[in-house]
Amino acid sequence: MGFSILPPTEVGCPIPENTPHAVSVTLPTWEATVAYEEGEDWVVQKMSSGYPRFFVHSRIQELCAWAEQRYGRPGECAWAFPTFEIAKRCRDFVRARSDHKKIRIMQLTTPHNDEGVPPVTIVFVFVPVALKPICKQYWQHTGEGISSRLGEFCLEEFSVIPKTDGHVKDYNAFHGSKFEEKVSAKPISESAEMQTFVEERFGRNLDGKFAAEAKEALQKRISSQIKHCSQNDVFLYPTGMTAIFSAHRAILEIAGDHKSICFGFPYVDTLNILRKFGPGVHFLGNGEDVDIDEVERLCKEEKILALFCEVPSNPLLKTPDLKRLRALADKYNFAIIVDDTVGNMLNIDVHDYADVVASSLTKVFSGDSNVMGGCVVLNSKSPWYSKFQETLEHQYEDTVWGEDAIYLERNSRDFAERNSHINQNAEAVVELLEKSPLVKKVFYPKTAPSKHHYEAIKTENGGYGGLVSIVLNDEDSAKRFFDTLQTAKGPSLGTNFTLTCPYAILAHYGELDFVESFGVDRNLVRISVGLEPKEELIRVFEKALSVCQ
Repeated sequence: MGFSILPPTEVGCPIPENTPHAVSVTLPTWEATVAYEEGEDWVVQKMSSGYPRFFVHSRIQELCAWAEQRYGRPGECAWAFPTFEIAKRCRDFVRARSDHKKIRIMQLTTPHNDEGVPPVTIVFVFVPVALKPICKQYWQHTGEGISSRLGEFCLEEFSVIPKTDGHVKDYNAFHGSKFEEKVSAKPISESAEMQTFVEERFGRNLDGKFAAEAKEALQKRISSQIKHCSQNDVFLYPTGMTAIFSAHRAILEIAGDHKSICFGFPYVDTLNILRKFGPGVHFLGNGEDVDIDEVERLCKEEKILALFCEVPSNPLLKTPDLKRLRALADKYNFAIIVDDTVGNMLNIDVHDYADVVASSLTKVFSGDSNVMGGCVVLNSKSPWYSKFQETLEHQYEDTVWGEDAIYLERNSRDFAERNSHINQNAEAVVELLEKSPLVKKVFYPKTAPSKHHYEAIKTENGGYGGLVSIVLNDEDSAKRFFDTLQTAKGPSLGTNFTLTCPYAILAHYGELDFVESFGVDRNLVRISVGLEPKEELIRVFEKALSVCQ
């Protein structure tokens, strides 16, 4: 395993290159990242890809343009969603933030075809063009917009574009009713009856009709790694943010309209969800042990709905004291919802403390940066378990597009092997960075002040993950280091290749003073370490550091 570092360097190029449904995009310099945030044409006009919740894929843009031309009214724009219930949530979100109450919803169904693929329903929300930014907020925060592969499928079925061989439609690649699971060495363990896919042997893609089997395989693969968990406790979602949003929707229905607590500095849209959907949030952005006293003070003053946290946090890699938080949750009757994306289920086990775990499967679980996915996992030992199960039974809609499930299943077969390799590479990179006098601070679970909290949840064979953040001695050094570093550069993390970004600039450009008050330096560089040969990786980082001397 491992490959040479040959990152794309052209502004706006998909990461990986030549990948129609890539989930990252090349922003090769600090200047280009700033220009992207400021909407400068020399960057924005070259964007052929982007992180899907922020950048509407060209196929989805084409589908919406077709709907606008055919069914729209003057001054309207269209947004596409996979179900009527999601479209209604978007409509309600827009109505709550505007004076426009006449927002149209239109549902279309693709025609029957000769390939055995059942008709697909697509739902358009038509809003005045002036309200487009509000629709985009809903799209970004919740991740509930349609997948680019679904958009492409609908374009073909509605005869907007010619059909291609790009879809997972090679029926001859499936041999028989049984699948032979291609997995790596332990700890991925699945039963002998576990069905799997064989299309990789023949260099073909599997028939899209077997999406249900792909989803079942994903549920089994995930549940096999988690104690107190069965296949039925795993709920699949099209994005990690959708998983978090769905957990939030569920607890709101279960326990009523009360504020939650966001403990620690989280990924930007987790906080957006808690702020914009429901009664609001208490934000304890430092997430230190001392802040747990504030959690208890809040619980004494008011009913708390749930506590949301990341383990470890992105980008500061802090691990909260879950044991103490669990004790408070039991005492004051609130739920703990943990996002374990950065740590991942192979490295850490939070189920002794969390009632619900939400994860982005887009990241290291997939690794290939060509498909989105997420999951919610319920803890069967939780006092909230039966209420979450009952609520999700009627709230849950399976909106994972079948083709995406097939890619996700295929990508994740060697999850354990890749995770182990990434853990080792990241430790080597951290060792180098910590020795450098040019690096003022390294953020990493193994070296953080909260290391003992991480160790308490670390699995027997787990490591510390592939995410590292650093602050160099000054802004000029940070820019030179980043511009020189020969890795892929753009949004996302957990990719099979090393991926770097100036995180605060990319995620918080409009609120740099605010994030710095919680320890996120405006010149912080976030590094997601990949599978490259360790020696080559070290050389690349040594070279980038050398220009800062």
